[in-house]
Amino acid sequence: MDLSMDDQVLMGLGIESVRIQEENFEILTPGACVTLQADGVLNVQQRIGAERKLLSCRFPAHLGPWRLARHTPFRCVLEGNGLSLTIQGDSVLIFKPHRHQRLTFEGYFKPHYAQETRGNRLLLDPSGGCGFFGIPPRITEVENLDQECWNLSAHLARFDELWVSVCPPRPRDREKYYQSIAHEGSGGDEGPYPSNERIRGTAKHCRIFTVHSGWTIDAPQWAENPPGAHYTHPMPDLTDRSVPADPVEFARVRDEARRLGMKFIPYLSPYYSNSPDIFAEMERVLKEYEVDGLYFDGWCGKRDDFRPGYYLMRRARAILGDRILYLHSSSEPFGNGLVTLPFVFAYADYVLSGESSRFGLELDEFLRYAVSGYQISNAAGVWCHYGSWSDEPGYHFDVPSTEHIEMALRNHVQLWRQAQIWSKSPEELARFDREYYDGLDQLRAEVGGEG
Repeated sequence: MDLSMDDQVLMGLGIESVRIQEENFEILTPGACVTLQADGVLNVQQRIGAERKLLSCRFPAHLGPWRLARHTPFRCVLEGNGLSLTIQGDSVLIFKPHRHQRLTFEGYFKPHYAQETRGNRLLLDPSGGCGFFGIPPRITEVENLDQECWNLSAHLARFDELWVSVCPPRPRDREKYYQSIAHEGSGGDEGPYPSNERIRGTAKHCRIFTVHSGWTIDAPQWAENPPGAHYTHPMPDLTDRSVPADPVEFARVRDEARRLGMKFIPYLSPYYSNSPDIFAEMERVLKEYEVDGLYFDGWCGKRDDFRPGYYLMRRARAILGDRILYLHSSSEPFGNGLVTLPFVFAYADYVLSGESSRFGLELDEFLRYAVSGYQISNAAGVWCHYGSWSDEPGYHFDVPSTEHIEMALRNHVQLWRQAQIWSKSPEELARFDREYYDGLDQLRAEVGGEG
């Protein structure tokens, strides 16, 4: 079957089964069990992190009877008289009204984390939870969020969409959490191409070696900044074609990293790039430079309609296949790190967050719910430490303290290694290597065979 991108199953996120019996529907995805009864009651159960009833919604009687309008490996569409409901393999339910509707959902867990931005809400506890995201943004009303049973009402106009995400949408790949990332090429005297000595020191601790934007040539003079950005040349982030600034040095760094058993990941940002065909550019870089994945510095920018970014991430995952997608997303798409899209992050292997401050959260809560991804997207969360460990504005390039290392480990957060910057304090770098990687090894031994 030749499937469009809308219907392709990626990372195993597909429709597992569909059962229809006497106008009752049951649709199973990896992360959710969705049932719609003949009397119009919709029930959503969470399957990963915890097996529990998560949400319910009673549709008005006039919307029935319901029918299965479409069934592909990735999605099912149920049609009623005035409302369509799409259930996707990434455990997203999309409500599309054909006339004005007011939908009220009842939740069955007590949120430990409840954040809202322009009506979009993320409601989580340590085992998972859900999110509500409107296109366009609409006011959502909530009651009793401090209790085990709560209500959320969404007012939708004709042609609106409400996306409801069940968290987490996929199982956790536990091994990825222990495969540490080195993030280099953005500081230090060595510039974008670290020395072999630096690479050898990194290989003692890391399994993924990332180089930042300096690996590529400068953007052409006509290149435009993204909205709100004001970069001056050189700005390789904005190039229209990612070509090594020094092909010999690029090959040296790549080959040395791979010789030492690390995966090699270069910067290629779909948000900053000026390439006229970003997908063709991804394919070219992967093939021409024989790299093991890509580092995305942003994916969507700040916007309320996140659908183009969502489809970009799915297509990027299709291009990458089993290769690594390392995503930086500190404030997308809603302009802060409080409300994110777990079903987008689920298509990444690693998600780096924290460059844009903590947005008023205490550090433990920020790490657990805004960075870690644990039982939320189940991508491995990486802490952009320099942007959020301090309450002071700006970047603070200190080596993570013992306290911050302990906080990261207990909140399922990975810390990157930035030897080029941190080597200015060699004793502190040695302390980090000792405390963090010993702690990671100990944690790995403790959890044993847990998922």
